[in-house]
Amino acid sequence: FFSLYPHLVSLGRLLISIMKLALSLLALSLPAANGFAFVAPSSTLHHSSTCLGASKSTAKKLKREKWAEARGVAAAPSSSAGPSTQKNEGGLEYVTLAGPTGSTSTVYTLGACVTSYVDGGTEFLKVRPDAKMDGSKPISGGLAFCWPQFGPDSGLEGLSLQQHGFARNVDWSVSSLSGDSVTMTLEPNDYTKGMWDKDFSCSYTVTVADGSLDTEFKVKNNGAEAFSQQAALHSYFDVSSLENLSIEGGFKGKTYIDKMDGGSEKTEERDALTITAETDSVYLGVSDPSIVDSGKGKKVSVVTESGWEDCVVWNPHGDEGMGYDTFVCAESVKFKPVSVEAGGEWVGKMKLVPSDL
Repeated sequence: FFSLYPHLVSLGRLLISIMKLALSLLALSLPAANGFAFVAPSSTLHHSSTCLGASKSTAKKLKREKWAEARGVAAAPSSSAGPSTQKNEGGLEYVTLAGPTGSTSTVYTLGACVTSYVDGGTEFLKVRPDAKMDGSKPISGGLAFCWPQFGPDSGLEGLSLQQHGFARNVDWSVSSLSGDSVTMTLEPNDYTKGMWDKDFSCSYTVTVADGSLDTEFKVKNNGAEAFSQQAALHSYFDVSSLENLSIEGGFKGKTYIDKMDGGSEKTEERDALTITAETDSVYLGVSDPSIVDSGKGKKVSVVTESGWEDCVVWNPHGDEGMGYDTFVCAESVKFKPVSVEAGGEWVGKMKLVPSDL
């Protein structure tokens, strides 16, 4: 035993040294371990919150896209960007509006032309098959503008304006846009001044409301003298076929100008109009036409609130290129020139109200 004693003492000292070294290493490692234990929960919590927020945002985006897809319209841009214009294949800008019940409308900046109004899956407006949708000509269809002149040169204030004026030939500016409404504006430029050197400003608001398409056209005279104007919405209504069509309203007993008979004035004897030949008639004092289509089982009524006092019924019967059997024009018109005083304004306000037969 005594002979082994020195060796046991050395072994004990070695074990003590090892234990001291282990304790030193453990002491050094504890701050790092504590730091890791503190940071990890915080980092994990932050990451979970981010994932949860992203998940909710993605869900909302998918919900919006499904809503838009079900109604046949493009998904709305993100809320940070807001609604915006789009372009068709011909490069023309347009906006798509969607109402509270799923109705939609398309409005082009060229001529501020409303080319579509769909309610309950039914299209009520028509763009002719021969229409140019690249800006080379005004859009032939929808709710097309005629301003400040309606029809051919009328000698308005001694000036010679082109057919239906210039409002349909130029791009209007989008001054306000939301999901269901747009306001477009038109002011004088070199092109318009070359034909009609008046200081004016026009605004046109289109709104897809609950059960109707609402429109309001305002003309303001910013000049020092009065000017005269005519105005019209050259409205093309989509029909299944002319044989299924009748046009109701306050026609009976009213005077109309039959342009197919040399502009002679006649008295309408029918309660409802039908189209069996080429037609171009100006009905004075009629502002409530209803397009009744037995083929679709639908009716769309023009409800006038102000300005539009007359109605022009037009159809190029027999012209296959224009697609005569697929539409009728029942236009909202202010036929007789009206004077707009300096600083004053003229307002044409009407809505389209669809219904089942």
